[in-house]
Amino acid sequence: MFFLLKSNVVGQPTFLADFLTPEECRTLVGSGEGRLGLKVARTEDHGVHENLRKSEIGWLDSDGEYAWLFDRIRECTNAVNADWFRYDLIGFEGLQFTKYACNKDARPDFYSSHKDTALLPGGTVRKLSFTIQLSDPETYEGGDVVLYNSLIDTANLSRALGSISFFPSYTIHEVTPVTRGVRHSLVGWACGPAFV
Repeated sequence: MFFLLKSNVVGQPTFLADFLTPEECRTLVGSGEGRLGLKVARTEDHGVHENLRKSEIGWLDSDGEYAWLFDRIRECTNAVNADWFRYDLIGFEGLQFTKYACNKDARPDFYSSHKDTALLPGGTVRKLSFTIQLSDPETYEGGDVVLYNSLIDTANLSRALGSISFFPSYTIHEVTPVTRGVRHSLVGWACGPAFV
């Protein structure tokens, strides 16, 4: 099976537990909710399409109060990539704070199946996606990040509080509807020259 998150299969999706402490997760959720000015998430065409994607997002700045987080992600991504994916990477593109909520009077938040691939300035592309789990999995239901190898071969990313999961950006994946509570996460993409 392609996406079983086995720890001995180089190049396949993988995760590290305890990347962030519970206190760091709580601090980031508070900061994200309180100071980022969350906006309705848009799809790849920069439009709002609630039949495809429904959530709120904000962007963290690499300077100031979040510099420590960008440094830690940079070190972790370099180490995981060197040991695991071996992609030609030159940096990572932004850091998105995402909120998926159960909306009692409307459709619950979700993100339908998609890929993270994007052509960026300078001819670089997204190659390696990562997700950092900021919510305690006991506080919400649904909101699973599901990776697809085929219509019958899937795997869910780690829901462990503070974990970071990595997967190739060309992987089709979705976030299932949140049916109770709120799921917070950080999402980012490491970039490099196009695959050849």
